[in-house]
Amino acid sequence: MSVKTKALVALTLLLPACGTIFSGSSQTITFDSNVKENIEIYANGALVCTKTPCTVDIDRSSGSMTILAKAKGYEDAVMQNKAKINTASWGNLLSVYSWTTDFATSAMWKYSQDGVYINMRPKENHSAQNEQFEKDSNIRRFALYNYGELRVGNHEYLTALKELTDKNEKALVAIINRSSTEVELAHNLTEI
Repeated sequence: MSVKTKALVALTLLLPACGTIFSGSSQTITFDSNVKENIEIYANGALVCTKTPCTVDIDRSSGSMTILAKAKGYEDAVMQNKAKINTASWGNLLSVYSWTTDFATSAMWKYSQDGVYINMRPKENHSAQNEQFEKDSNIRRFALYNYGELRVGNHEYLTALKELTDKNEKALVAIINRSSTEVELAHNLTEI
């Protein structure tokens, strides 16, 4: 083995785990809701917020994060934030040590959303309120899942949002540009 090859092998074995170094074993998640006060938000069974918006560091996991929201006068809301492989961990391809470190610390996983918007349904809702609630829910869901495409100005996504909101394109672009996160966009589009 040449000196260069030995040095490359030694360096590869000593490489730190990329996910652990760059992302850590926790992820900062922002929670928001149409209910701002006296709300309890649980992530994987642990109480994380009692008012919204709030930002919390959540330990990463290979499984989905289960989110439960409770508020007096509202139906409980349950949702999932799925886990996927953290792209920072792809730097570990050369080292088994790095993969096992990221796996052991759960740094090789990342929740799919950094922002979660919980739309709480009032227990006693009239027909017109139900329709507006469903419309707002669809708009928020679209904003949360397609924030990146909307920020880069993807015309197809903007057209779909225009149909959902009944707002003109110029107004939507202004709302998108002033929204720095997906949660803020969901909030701004429905003006809660």
